[in-house]
Amino acid sequence: MKKVTKLVLPVAGFGKRLMPLTKKTPKNLLKVNGKPLVEYAIEEAVQSGIKDVILIVNPKIKSAFDAYVKRAKKKFQSLDFHIRVQETPAGNGHALISAADLIKGEPFAVRFCDDVLVSNSLILGSLLKVFEKYKSSAMLLERIPKSQVHSFGVVAVKKRGAVKGVKGKIYQVTGVVEKPSVKLAPSNLIVVGGYVLTPTVLRNLIKVAESLPNAAADAIPINVGLQIELITGKKIYGWEFVGKRFDCGTLEKFQKAQVLIKKFMKYYL
Repeated sequence: MKKVTKLVLPVAGFGKRLMPLTKKTPKNLLKVNGKPLVEYAIEEAVQSGIKDVILIVNPKIKSAFDAYVKRAKKKFQSLDFHIRVQETPAGNGHALISAADLIKGEPFAVRFCDDVLVSNSLILGSLLKVFEKYKSSAMLLERIPKSQVHSFGVVAVKKRGAVKGVKGKIYQVTGVVEKPSVKLAPSNLIVVGGYVLTPTVLRNLIKVAESLPNAAADAIPINVGLQIELITGKKIYGWEFVGKRFDCGTLEKFQKAQVLIKKFMKYYL
């Protein structure tokens, strides 16, 4: 399978839970520890051999990202930046469809910027190694207290083994359940907003979108495309990364992250 050189960053969210900070600044351009949230993923991209970064935005914040990309091109000269507009908020899977013309049937990486992940290993680079070994879609996983699983996408897994150069456990994913009750959760391993996806996942999402031309908000998540992969007999893998995740999706958590990220970066890096 072709080498992964493209990273999609779905950054179309309005950031309502981060008001009033997002009144003038889009959520993913808010600065944490001195740099915009989106830049943590972009730095991973540079270190992981990515060549193209595709930002999926909504129409109301496009001008802010146009201005950001002008600055980012000077800072990250090895990257080519592209902006695509998601006209309707039909879900994070629907957002990926906006980049289909640039992905062109190739495998690609996806990172969500609400979470800042701190590790002494290269996170995106490690996930790419998992993908390269198994030639199948791969996702970032984190183990959390089971009492919290109702707020996340939770995976069912079976133990797989190890990948050379990758710290942490590798699993074969056998199912994905969105926000299950504690009793129905298949594990306490959650998806934490990072993927490397095969072209078939995007094709799955496009077919679903074509069957739902007037999809409601958040109707087409990435997990729909992954579930179709599993139903059709394809394999998916997950890497339980070693490090710390900082959720910056609410005002309280964002403010807490401002204090803690610098401390943990010194510890891990």
